[in-house]
Amino acid sequence: MKQTDNVQPEDPVMPWPAYRIGGGPDSPTSCVPLEEPLSIEVNGHRVAVLMRLPGHERELAVGFCVSEGLITDFQAIEIVEHCGQGLRGPDARASDGEESRNRVRIRVRPNAVAKSASLEITRLIRSGCGAVGSTELGEIGLSPVTSDLSIPLHLLLRAKRLLRTGQEVHRRVGGVHGTAVFDAQGKLIVAHEDIGRHNAVDKVIGHCLMHAIPLDDKVLVSTGRASYEMLTKGIRLGIPIIATISACTSLAVQLAEEYDVTLIGYLRGKRLTIYTHPERVVASSSSRDDRPVT
Repeated sequence: MKQTDNVQPEDPVMPWPAYRIGGGPDSPTSCVPLEEPLSIEVNGHRVAVLMRLPGHERELAVGFCVSEGLITDFQAIEIVEHCGQGLRGPDARASDGEESRNRVRIRVRPNAVAKSASLEITRLIRSGCGAVGSTELGEIGLSPVTSDLSIPLHLLLRAKRLLRTGQEVHRRVGGVHGTAVFDAQGKLIVAHEDIGRHNAVDKVIGHCLMHAIPLDDKVLVSTGRASYEMLTKGIRLGIPIIATISACTSLAVQLAEEYDVTLIGYLRGKRLTIYTHPERVVASSSSRDDRPVT
């Protein structure tokens, strides 16, 4: 697969005049995270416009298309091209023929493009939401996750702290979600952030796909609510353990139970809640012999 470099912004935050009241000296300046559209084209057809935090556009586009099932085989992708000429000011406009950095083009073998992706219909995915529309649980066309992965409880409990180390924009201005992938030894593989929780998931998925990192023996940890859309992404990629520092929805819990995913919520400090398939989480006793959490 041929790739072009991501055209990164100079800074993914924007200064804005604002006044902080209370909690310290008043200040007339502040910063907010950038939110910009990203157009994704597959074989010349625009399939989605994502509202996102600029950065890692190729990973986001690939992760989105594969996790949403628009591209059915990652190996069939031939070219991923991030267009653009760098950061523009808020009032700048692209001249005729000039490429915007808010576009990714993907060329894929036609037999690996899902029928829904070949239609000339563009999905607008807002930064806080997943794809518009829903599918009945029995009709999503996915297979159960098969993985014998297990991870010690103490490694899971430190995942939130490690995830935060990869969230530079969150530390500076807040307003963004983060997602990370860990291995069974608790090693951080990759972490990305975005204004959209689904985008953050797609960025780390895209990174792993593009770097030939298997996901069927990894743990995905997110700051965003674990919902139906997030679980379908994980199931499609075969991720056995999905955790969030936030809540889990009813559909997410039902999907995780049916498709053999270990789903964890409220991963905070020294506590967590395991909703499904707890056998993958191993608690260490004082005698150091490990046993599954029950």
